[in-house]
Amino acid sequence: MLKDNFNLAYKNIRERMSRSILTLLGISIGVMAIISLMALGEGMNQAVSEELSSLSDTIVVQVGDGFSIFNMGSSNNGEDEEYLTDRDITDIQRIVGVKDVSTQYTGSGVISFNGKDSIVTLSGMDTNVMDIQYDPEDLESGYLLQNGDQNKIIIGYDIAHEYFDTDVLVGSRIKINGEKFFVNGIFSMVGSGGIISTDSVVLLTSRDFEKITGESNIHSAIVTVIDVNNVEIIADEIERAIDENHGEEDFASATSMSSILESIQNIIGIIQMMLVAIASIALVVASIGIMNTMLTSVMERTREIGIMKAIGAENIDVMLIFIIEGMLVSVVGGFLGILFGIFGSQGLASILTSGPAGFGGGGDMSLTPVVTITSIALAFGVSIIVGILSSLYPAWKAARMSPIEAVRYE
Repeated sequence: MLKDNFNLAYKNIRERMSRSILTLLGISIGVMAIISLMALGEGMNQAVSEELSSLSDTIVVQVGDGFSIFNMGSSNNGEDEEYLTDRDITDIQRIVGVKDVSTQYTGSGVISFNGKDSIVTLSGMDTNVMDIQYDPEDLESGYLLQNGDQNKIIIGYDIAHEYFDTDVLVGSRIKINGEKFFVNGIFSMVGSGGIISTDSVVLLTSRDFEKITGESNIHSAIVTVIDVNNVEIIADEIERAIDENHGEEDFASATSMSSILESIQNIIGIIQMMLVAIASIALVVASIGIMNTMLTSVMERTREIGIMKAIGAENIDVMLIFIIEGMLVSVVGGFLGILFGIFGSQGLASILTSGPAGFGGGGDMSLTPVVTITSIALAFGVSIIVGILSSLYPAWKAARMSPIEAVRYE
């Protein structure tokens, strides 16, 4: 009997092919949206993990709240801003397990080009810190600074293209606080969507920073440890030592890259859940379409239902025909949605990475969608459940029909 129910359901779908195709397209769109967004979220998660996992032995030390994905690269550069001191750096170097400490300076300066002056943010750091924080792909043109470079700078996109009447090019001569510098590279545009903004920053070596500013305002320190298993313990010791030096609680924050990675992954997970919830709206709309299609089918087949019940069909048999019909539409729609989702995620990834800044605001991370078995099973399972639930009411309505009235229905 179950085989007959499948045959009847399939026959009805085939006889009403146009309507069935439109119905399963609704399911396909919902499944495609879920697969695509989950694939992009997983791809983003893996890209960030690969980017930061190699820095698991690294600790970022900053004054105040410290290193956060919400304040990375920001600085108020105000007169009252507090900085790390040489004593802080010395105490960090003395901590057992610390391998190396590199500092980053920050301040402001006057940049001059073609007779026009502008105030910019200056960032000075050792070249090994630059290698950690930046990548050649972060540059629109030119090269990163190398060990031993002097009077060479890397400028932000806005400084190169917006600050002056003519564009500043790699190789141009530019003055900072009256000192001549050679433009060695230009950062790609980050814009408001990037995590670390370099659009209005001038990057130079620590030695050149001290030379032109006469200051050594240590904005942050990059600490590498010998044993990655002790990174959290050492981070706590660093915070304790700096707080004691300044006589304040929470004066500085030492954050390991593993902690940052965990925070970013949690945020990506929340964003992914929100996107999937939004995509699920398409499945809700599709379920309404299935219910509408099935109710129409019940009305069109009223006489057929009456005849089946008159010759002995049970209510459960009538219900199964319509439930199986809805399930078949959902299965086909879910399968097509998975295929559309795989190709759709590739297209979305191409769109997201084709802008001026690309994924990650011009960074070196590539966004490759990752379609997992879990996402496929979830989307496919949800589509089947939606199909069955949407068919229950039409099936129940069909089963309740009186055989006599149904046979007499015109």
